[in-house]
Amino acid sequence: MPLGASKIAAGCALAALALPYAITSPYYSGLLVYAAVLAMLATSVNMVYGYLGFVTFGQAAFFGLGAYTAGLLTVKLGISYWVAAPLAMLPGAALGALVGFASLRLGGAYFAIASLTAAEVLRLLAANWVDFTRGPLGVLVPAAPLPFQELLGLSMAQAYLAVVLLALLAVVFALHRLMASPYGRAWLAIRESQNLAESLGIETTRFRVVNVALAGAVAALAGVLLVPKIFVITPDLFGPTFSATGLLAVILGGRGTLLGPLVGGAIFAVLPEVLRFVDEIRIAIFAVLLLVVVRTLPGGLMSLVKNRRTARAYDQVDAPEAALAPPQTPAPDVRRAGNPAPLLEVSNISKAFRGLQAMRGLSFTLAQGEVLGLIGPNGAGKTTCLNLISGFITPDEGSVRFAGNDIGGSRPSVIARSGLVRTFQQTTLFADLTVRHNVLIATHLAATEWFASALLATSSYAKREAHRAALAAKVLATAGLAHRADDKAGSLPYGEQRLLAIALALAAQPRLLLLDEPAAGLNHTEAMQLVALLHKLRDQGLSILIIDHNLKMMMAVSDRIVVLHHGEKLAEGPPAEVRAHPEVIQAYLGGRKVESGEPATEARHAPA
Repeated sequence: MPLGASKIAAGCALAALALPYAITSPYYSGLLVYAAVLAMLATSVNMVYGYLGFVTFGQAAFFGLGAYTAGLLTVKLGISYWVAAPLAMLPGAALGALVGFASLRLGGAYFAIASLTAAEVLRLLAANWVDFTRGPLGVLVPAAPLPFQELLGLSMAQAYLAVVLLALLAVVFALHRLMASPYGRAWLAIRESQNLAESLGIETTRFRVVNVALAGAVAALAGVLLVPKIFVITPDLFGPTFSATGLLAVILGGRGTLLGPLVGGAIFAVLPEVLRFVDEIRIAIFAVLLLVVVRTLPGGLMSLVKNRRTARAYDQVDAPEAALAPPQTPAPDVRRAGNPAPLLEVSNISKAFRGLQAMRGLSFTLAQGEVLGLIGPNGAGKTTCLNLISGFITPDEGSVRFAGNDIGGSRPSVIARSGLVRTFQQTTLFADLTVRHNVLIATHLAATEWFASALLATSSYAKREAHRAALAAKVLATAGLAHRADDKAGSLPYGEQRLLAIALALAAQPRLLLLDEPAAGLNHTEAMQLVALLHKLRDQGLSILIIDHNLKMMMAVSDRIVVLHHGEKLAEGPPAEVRAHPEVIQAYLGGRKVESGEPATEARHAPA
């Protein structure tokens, strides 16, 4: 963490210790405790909804589980409540991992319903397991004095407030570090585009489970810290009230921001008390105020903060400037490696979709350092072929071998880690993030990162982050986008967005790059920029498989060309030979030969 941020964290910790001395009223101490608890609950919701992109209606499942675990450990086993408190986070994390794994194929409303179901199951269990939980009567937890309160001259309420504030600060501090690490970048990648994240080697299953598990642990801690305020733990803690409060607090404060949930949680705790003088209609007034804010500020209250530095906070890397210089080691030229074995072997692959035969018995190879073009009219199966090779579709028959290994049926992230990385037909970026942040996300495979190292920001972690930052800088320079590093990706001109899509793939350090129509929609100047980049990559020895309808470009950059027609291979060979092939001229070029000096042309049909 930068020195300035460390000073801020230390200052906040001192404030959390000093504030209880200034607040002597148990009422105000209790109100601040409740605000901090709701802020922590909202933070846990924000981890799933704001950073991962999945709506959760059942965060109270973890909240209530933490409270019940700590309370029952104290009452049934006689363990000190403050010893039981950290232990109670473990069931929350375990349940989070279970929910995250069990709902891997769910998203949107389905994930929300799955989380709500978990909360309702636990509520019914707590209400009906009377011998263990005392059912609706609840578990009565005795007051739990803190061992240091007399030493520091604090009352129980003041010491309790200090503990809650320090716990909230620790959660925010840890989350800040994680969001500036490959873990946070992976979560944002999944939120923005799960397919793109997979194509860059991010194991979406693992990072999704880790996120929900951590959110469960944080929500459980919030439930633990509420117990000394309420003393009685009832099944209502699993009810929809706390889940809805956490979600609405995130929406009110600002989804996907670090401070938004804190602001939203504090407002949900304090504003109803402020409006108590109009007791009969205070809930209605509060609801109207919430609707007004949501309607006028879709990004929440934090959207009022116009701080550019804050908006780019997660682009920064915690490493010395000297370590951020791009590496000087030249890229290996694999075409001079002298290895005659094919890098990619596609053997007799076939694929049908509900009876429609999209691919039939296709075979071809790609040598190391070769640029292979794949062309064909609309419906020829070009993109289907790339999807089969990159793991987004599993072939019905045949095999795909990369670097001697069978990769057919493997997950896209596994294939990307082996060195085969792709782009997509439609421009796919993390549009709401800066160009630099996009490429930093794509450096995920540059070094393996351990959770503890990222959380503790160890020296070895700083070196790995420096390596990732240097790689990102080098890739941006290669793509000619260094001057756009601080611009939002979604604000770039279309041509530069296409270049950035290639830069993301390059940041994954591929041995073989699959390009799906990189020149689609480009004007002449933008197309020339793309051709220059492709020539540069080819000269560096990068193997490329490219699909495009710009025939002049394909003839200029490809060493060989494979022509598809109705899912079958129609022709294969050097560009000059394919250009003169009569069946290719008839099926793809409309009976007219393409001359090498013609302007760039496109196929008569839309992309496949």
